[in-house]
Amino acid sequence: MRNALNRRLLMPILLSLMMLLPGCIGDDDEQIESLGEMPEFDAVADDGQTYSKSSMMNQGYIVLFSAEWCNAPCHNVMHKLYNNLDGATVIVMSTDSSTDITLEEWHEDADDYDDEEEDTGVDLPYPFMKGVEAAENLGINARPTLLFVNGDGLIMAQHEGAIDSIDDLQDMYDLIS
Repeated sequence: MRNALNRRLLMPILLSLMMLLPGCIGDDDEQIESLGEMPEFDAVADDGQTYSKSSMMNQGYIVLFSAEWCNAPCHNVMHKLYNNLDGATVIVMSTDSSTDITLEEWHEDADDYDDEEEDTGVDLPYPFMKGVEAAENLGINARPTLLFVNGDGLIMAQHEGAIDSIDDLQDMYDLIS
């Protein structure tokens, strides 16, 4: 009799807890909050194409903030993106407004980073452009800085500096792909 009484009391208590604690029981779908919105940008890249926030809508993409003079750390990150995120859409933006290095020269330097003797490595398929205003609007001051932007133009992840973990890189990319 005592077990029957306990069972009759237990069910209403469990149902009440489920109603009071929604989300604590059930599926684990979490809503990831954005870090803000990618600001408007409009720039002609070294490939002659114009890229803008509106032209990038409806697709996830990575913005790599760098500078023409940022060699090893920035070039290393560019090549890690290429080697580890198959088919990722990446745009490279310079944060430096006062350099004599052309976008084409900058792109060639980045391509040459993985060259060894007669092996010419890869040519990075990324557009290189100026992004000074966008960087200023976002308060970007570290090079390299990666922003992972979803198809709605929301920044879902940010990473500064070298890439130490390919798993972390993939996790950030998964937020926008």
